[in-house]
Amino acid sequence: MNRQRAAVVPFASAEEAWLWACRMIAGSVFGVPVHRAPEPIQRPCQPCDVVQAVDHLYRRHQLMRDHLAVLDHYGRRQSAPDPERYREARARLLWDDAFVLIGPVLAGKGIAREPADALESARF
Repeated sequence: MNRQRAAVVPFASAEEAWLWACRMIAGSVFGVPVHRAPEPIQRPCQPCDVVQAVDHLYRRHQLMRDHLAVLDHYGRRQSAPDPERYREARARLLWDDAFVLIGPVLAGKGIAREPADALESARF
């Protein structure tokens, strides 16, 4: 039997990778069935790889507890904080601040594509 290997597809962004990891971990912890897309998308990592990258930044004191609280809360909610909502404005600042650090780490590991800002600055 001849099997074709699906191409490994990195995430479009570090945010997408984080939300995917949160969804996969929640499914395994709480027994919620995780439905995958019907097309064969093979990701370049396991959910724990994304979490370990965030944990590494925390242990190096680059991410603070407030960052982790926001990442956890909105990861469970499966959406980024809405900056238009007054109560989520500070959370959005922390969210963006966290992904400024997380994005390059995940891009360096091939988990997510390079952030657009980094690509623009690399051209000049």
